[in-house]
Amino acid sequence: MSIPQSNFTSYKKGGLQRGTDTASDGTIAKRWDCSKTPTFTWGETDNGGKGVLITNAASDWAGFYIYHNSCDEVPYKYIWINAGDTQFVSLPDHFEGRITRGLDSYMLNGKPQLLATWFEISYDQNGWAWGDVSLIRGCDGGSLIWSTDGSGAWKGFTQWILDGAPTGAYDMKNDGVWVLKYTENNDGSINTIPRDWEMQKVGAQYVYVDDAHGSPVIASTNGRFGTYWPSGRP
Repeated sequence: MSIPQSNFTSYKKGGLQRGTDTASDGTIAKRWDCSKTPTFTWGETDNGGKGVLITNAASDWAGFYIYHNSCDEVPYKYIWINAGDTQFVSLPDHFEGRITRGLDSYMLNGKPQLLATWFEISYDQNGWAWGDVSLIRGCDGGSLIWSTDGSGAWKGFTQWILDGAPTGAYDMKNDGVWVLKYTENNDGSINTIPRDWEMQKVGAQYVYVDDAHGSPVIASTNGRFGTYWPSGRP
């Protein structure tokens, strides 16, 4: 994207509801029932409502999996998109969750597969969409997001950063591919080797490298984001 970051508003968190947000009793906040069976789509009719445009910029078909926050075993929806194609996926009011790459054999087996690049998205009471690209739970490739409300706001990256990282930066996904590991563990401790690599190769203004750096969140006041996914390691 060619629009400078200084030309639009970026937020540390803004109105984004993330998967680590807690309720008043200290438990992870959850305002929906987790799906028992995922909904598959080849793409949905775009009537201008809330949702996400997903462009598969890889050289082959790619699968994308949409999860509610705190519902890690079964996706809410999933979609397969041919190389070079863009499809629309609608999202309900007050949705809070993420979209990641993956493969059916590992994303639909009832076990969490958290190790991936996350596009986090949620809606506020005004219908605004809030989003970011997060590498906190790993990185399996680039993802670029942008607001479609005319603001020009964008975050994420498209460059390949999975090769050449220092020893200690990698972890293996359930399907056996090596990707960049968590930068932040469940106890809040930081894995500095992958975090510093991603800080160097991408930057905290464009993605969440951890919870302490940057302002990687943007809003889309029409409730819609465009996304672009280059080749990765699903």
